[in-house]
Amino acid sequence: MYSYPTRVEVCLRRGLEPNALVLSTWCFIWLILLGCAPRDNPVIRGDNRVITGTTMGTYFKVETVCDQVPIEAEIVAELDRLTLIFSTYRDDSEITQLNDDVTGEWLSIGPDMLSVAMHARRMFVASHGAFDPTVSPYLELWGFGNEEVAAVPDPRAMDAVRPKVGYSLIEIRDVPPSLRKYQVDVRLDFSASAKGYSVDRVAELIETQACTNYLVDIGGDVRFAGVNSNGEAWRIGIENPMEPSEVLGYLASHDGAVATSGTYMNTRTFDDAIYNHLIDPRSGRPIRSQLLAVSVFADDAISADAWATALIVAGSEESRALARRFNLSALFMARDFEGGVETEVMGEFESFVRSY
Repeated sequence: MYSYPTRVEVCLRRGLEPNALVLSTWCFIWLILLGCAPRDNPVIRGDNRVITGTTMGTYFKVETVCDQVPIEAEIVAELDRLTLIFSTYRDDSEITQLNDDVTGEWLSIGPDMLSVAMHARRMFVASHGAFDPTVSPYLELWGFGNEEVAAVPDPRAMDAVRPKVGYSLIEIRDVPPSLRKYQVDVRLDFSASAKGYSVDRVAELIETQACTNYLVDIGGDVRFAGVNSNGEAWRIGIENPMEPSEVLGYLASHDGAVATSGTYMNTRTFDDAIYNHLIDPRSGRPIRSQLLAVSVFADDAISADAWATALIVAGSEESRALARRFNLSALFMARDFEGGVETEVMGEFESFVRSY
């Protein structure tokens, strides 16, 4: 996660017009407000307040539809606080201090780190290792870290870092909250779940103000509740992985969280072969699959975020088996034989409507 400062802009309107909120085209998930024209008698539940800005190396957008005390400063402070915990690009962050420790002793951690680390352990076990926050040594070898590389990693280099990868190398206890590394060179990176966790924390902050109609979006991880400014369900659009400027379809819901993970946004080319940034921690290699992207609908954003990553890393067959086993709501997007996108839906995504 990045260490850029949080920046914010605020827009306060009464009765914000439909289609006013459309996320930038490079994002996986777009927010599309229902309808192309105002309803005859729109239901406006308090002020419609839109907060936008940047944090953690990406954008954020918060919309609330309720009477509340302005909490822009509190939202920014919370995002800055979480960045100081989870950013691997800050020397003073909690996670950097954990990564730099080579004692092998128990290290005290805060409640946020404990929550994310424990969630990651459950995900690591449930996904059979497809979700693994210790995968960064492989990312570095394939040129998806801090430095570019000129070729596919040498097998000897892969063998050298393999002992440093595996979440089973981490032990966590909740009383007192602490963590230790069995392999002192192991490095943690919770980028695949900390963004979703941050979405959840902002959502909970909003709820402390008795606001039940809101949407929180950080870099495409979205959590929402209640209704939009028209008194209707939030409408979440899913980007077409083959044509990122187009919306493949949408899901309308009053409550939940959605996150997407895809193979097509960050790639490297070696010897005319294209490799994506999603590394299978079990093999150390970029995934090879017909899957282009996976979206997950869940009760909270950390689960949607983590499962979206786990499912696409797991591959076409294993991901569907995991989704069935854990009763996940998922949208699988794969390349069809004609160069288009075919979709398969499970759970809440059965109400997903394609745009074409």
